[in-house]
Amino acid sequence: MIRFLRHVRRKLLSENKFSKYLLYAIGEIVLVVIGILIALQINNWNNLRILDRSEVKSYQNIKRQLLEDKTELNEVKAFNNEHFKIYEFANNIIERKDYNQQDSLAMCAMRLAWYSDFHSSGNIYETLVKSGDIKLIKNSEIPIKLQKLEMTYIFANKLEDNHWEMINGPLAQEMRGIINYATWKPVKPEKLYSVEMQNQFVSSMYFTAAKETTYTKALKEIDSIISLINNELEKIK
Repeated sequence: MIRFLRHVRRKLLSENKFSKYLLYAIGEIVLVVIGILIALQINNWNNLRILDRSEVKSYQNIKRQLLEDKTELNEVKAFNNEHFKIYEFANNIIERKDYNQQDSLAMCAMRLAWYSDFHSSGNIYETLVKSGDIKLIKNSEIPIKLQKLEMTYIFANKLEDNHWEMINGPLAQEMRGIINYATWKPVKPEKLYSVEMQNQFVSSMYFTAAKETTYTKALKEIDSIISLINNELEKIK
């Protein structure tokens, strides 16, 4: 093609047909410009495909972490709910002064030292900001919801820390000498029914109830974000 164009140009120049050569030159320039525009468009398409792949990868990573968090949250939530029922049962025994259930109450008291402890798979929002990948997220609602989710995680972890401090402090002192840890039998049954022990169960009920609310909130926020991500992935397809 290039050889042919050169031949035409030489022929027009040799025949001294300047007007036709001028038209030819303009046509050649137009062809060059069109070629450049096509090349730029192809380059833009390639860049967009690369951005789309990066965006998809970012969404997939976020979704994977959220699903991991959701699995663990459901596990700690179930554990937490089970223990709320145990503490509630123990509190009722103390309220009724049911001394026929001393052994059951002792077992409930031993479970006061157990608590749910959620660990997220990573600081998703913070990681997005530090890596610069947050620019790939076209839906601005997703980063906002991720930031709110991390605040919910922080609050859940704060509740867990406070719960642990209670277990490691007042509870540990209250439990000393009341139950034989080898047999799970009460050594001082009267103390199991004391107001101090009842307060331990009530405090544990407060923490487990507060954590239940926070875990549920986090799960709803996760489902909302995953739904938005799925919508964005559908658009990219």
